[in-house]
Amino acid sequence: MKNKHSRFLNIAVTLCAAGSVFANGMAASAAEQSENLDSYQGEEYVVTATRTELTAKEVPQSVEVITKEEIQNIGASNAREALRLAANVEVPEARTMDSNISIRGSGTNDVLVLLNGRRIPGEGSLSSAGGNNYVLSRINVNNIERIEIVRGPAGALYGSDAQAGVINIITRKPEKQSATIGVTTSDREMSNYYHFDSGKEGKLSATFDASFTKTRFKWWDGAGMSNFYGPKQFYSLDVDYEMDDNNKLNLYLDYENDDQAYIMNMMGQEMYRNRRVDKKTAALTYTGNNENSNYSANFTYGILKKGNDSKDDEYKFWSADVRDSIKLDDNNRLTVGAEILRHDQDASDITKDTTEYAVYLQDELKVGEKLLVIPSVRFNHHDFYGSETTPNIGTTYSFTDSQRIKLNYGEGYRAPSIKELYTEGSTMMGGQIISNPNLKPETSKGYEISYEQEFGDTETKLTYFKNEKEDAIEQRQIRPGIYQYVNISETTTEGVEFEIKKPLGNGFALVGNYEYLDAMDKENNTRLDWSARNTYTLKLEWIEPVKQEWSVMAWNKWYSDYKYQGISGDEANGSFNTFNFVINKRWGDKYRAYVGMDNIFDTAPEDMAYSGRMWRVGAEMTF
Repeated sequence: MKNKHSRFLNIAVTLCAAGSVFANGMAASAAEQSENLDSYQGEEYVVTATRTELTAKEVPQSVEVITKEEIQNIGASNAREALRLAANVEVPEARTMDSNISIRGSGTNDVLVLLNGRRIPGEGSLSSAGGNNYVLSRINVNNIERIEIVRGPAGALYGSDAQAGVINIITRKPEKQSATIGVTTSDREMSNYYHFDSGKEGKLSATFDASFTKTRFKWWDGAGMSNFYGPKQFYSLDVDYEMDDNNKLNLYLDYENDDQAYIMNMMGQEMYRNRRVDKKTAALTYTGNNENSNYSANFTYGILKKGNDSKDDEYKFWSADVRDSIKLDDNNRLTVGAEILRHDQDASDITKDTTEYAVYLQDELKVGEKLLVIPSVRFNHHDFYGSETTPNIGTTYSFTDSQRIKLNYGEGYRAPSIKELYTEGSTMMGGQIISNPNLKPETSKGYEISYEQEFGDTETKLTYFKNEKEDAIEQRQIRPGIYQYVNISETTTEGVEFEIKKPLGNGFALVGNYEYLDAMDKENNTRLDWSARNTYTLKLEWIEPVKQEWSVMAWNKWYSDYKYQGISGDEANGSFNTFNFVINKRWGDKYRAYVGMDNIFDTAPEDMAYSGRMWRVGAEMTF
C-alpha cells in the first residue's frame, strides 16, 4: 500500500510535466517537512533550504534558525520583531513607501515569506500596503516553533518572489494537553493571546490559537501622518490526523480581521481614512513515507479583502502541488515536485487573473565523506509571459568536522504582479502609485562563497555574495507625490558578511555580525534606497546557568552610510545606532514575564520614519 502511494505521486508528477499541468511542490514539500519535525527536531536542522532534513553545516546556502526560546528572549511581539537580530536582514521600522523586509539589500518583492512552507494568500499581489513586513506583523508570534531564513537565491525550488531568500515560519505542533494565556503591552500596541493544545487523542491532535491586538495611535510630525491604529484579531486551527504510522493528514484554517484607521495632513487639513483587512485561509496537506520515499500533496485556498473608505479590493489565491523525495541509495536522494498557482484580483474596478505552472527537480549527492553537491532546476510557465528555466547548484566541502567551504549559484525569475501591471491606488501619504502594463519580468543571477570554522565552542562564518538583476521592478517618483512601477535595466547587490558566536562562560554569550553592502542602480549609477553600506550588530546575552530562570539580553546595532528616501521624498544618507535590552524571568515551564526597551537613547532619526524609544512588558502562563 505504501509503495502504491509513492508510485501514484511519481506518475502524477510525470503526467503534470508532460501535459503542461504543472504543480510546484513548494508549499507541500516544505510543509511536509514541517509536519515531520519530530524526526529531526534540534537547532542544527533546517528544512527550508533544500526541503529535506539537512544540518545547517551541510546546507550550501547561508541559513539561520531562530528558535522559540530566542524569540522569547528578544521580547518579540510579532514575527517581524523576531527578525531584528537576523544577519543581513533589514527590518524596516515605519517606512511610508517601502515596507518590505529585505535580505542583502534586495528589492520590493524578492523575499518570500512562508507559513509552514505555504505561501500566504493574496500578499504576492500587494506591495507597499501589504508587503512581507505586514505579513510578518500578522502572524501570532507565540505560536511559532522556529523561523528559518535562507539568504541568497532560492528561485529554483520556490519560484517567484524568492530571488533574494526565503523566510519560513514554522508553527508549534500538538505536544500535550495544555493552555497558554499571555498579554503584552508597549508604546506601539497592546495584545492578549491564547494557545490551546489538545494533545494526542487517538489519531487526532490539534492546536487552536487566537490573538487580539490594539495598535496605539502615533503621530509623525515629519511625515504629517499617523500610523495604522486600532484593533485587529487573528485565529488559527491546526489539526493532524494520523491515518497510520506512515501517513498523515493536516488541516490548517486561519482567519484575520483588521479594522484600523490612519490620519494624514493634506494641505493643512487632517483627513481620516479607514483601513480594513479580512483574510481567510484553508490548506489540506497529505504526507506519507515508506522505506525509500517521502511524498506529499497539498491544496491551499485563500481570500484576502482589503479596503479603505470605498469598495474593498479582493485577492484570491489557490494552489495544488505534489512532491516526492526518493532515496536512490545511501548517498543519493532525488526530489521531484510540481505545482499550479493562481491569483485572482478584483481591485480598483479592474478584474484580472494569472496562472503559473511549474515543475522542479533536485538531487542531493554525497561524494565520499567530505563533499555534498546539490543541483536543482525549475521550469516555470506563466500564462502571459511564457516559460522560464531557473537552475541552481550548491556544494559543501568539509575539510574536517569543524571546517568547511560552501559555494552556491542560482538564478531567479519573477513576472510582474497584477497590482504592478494594472492597479492604481493611493499611498499612505495620499500620493498616487501608477501601474505600468508594459513591465517586463525580472531575471536575476546570484552566487555566494562561504568559509565556516568552529574553534572549540566559537563559531565563525565569512561570506562573499553578489547578485545581479535585469529589469528590476521598483517604484520611482516621476513627479512630486506621483510614483510609478518601472523596470531598471540592471541592479547589483554585492557584499561581505561576517558572523561570530562565542560562549563566555557562567551563562554569558557574545554574538557579533558585520555586513558590508554595495547596492547599486547600474542604469543611473546610484545606490539603491534603504540600504546601509556598513551594519554592525553586537549582542551580549546572559542566561542564569543553574535553573535558567533569568535571562538578560542587550544589543546594539550601528548603521553607517545608510541610503534612504526622506519624508519629503528627497534622497539622503545617514548614520545612527540603537541600543536595546530585554530581561526575562521564568518560573519553571509554567510562567514567564519580561520587560524591555528599544532604542534607549532615542537616536534614530525621525526623517527615516523610525519610531524612537519604545518600552515593552509581557507575561505568560501555561497550565
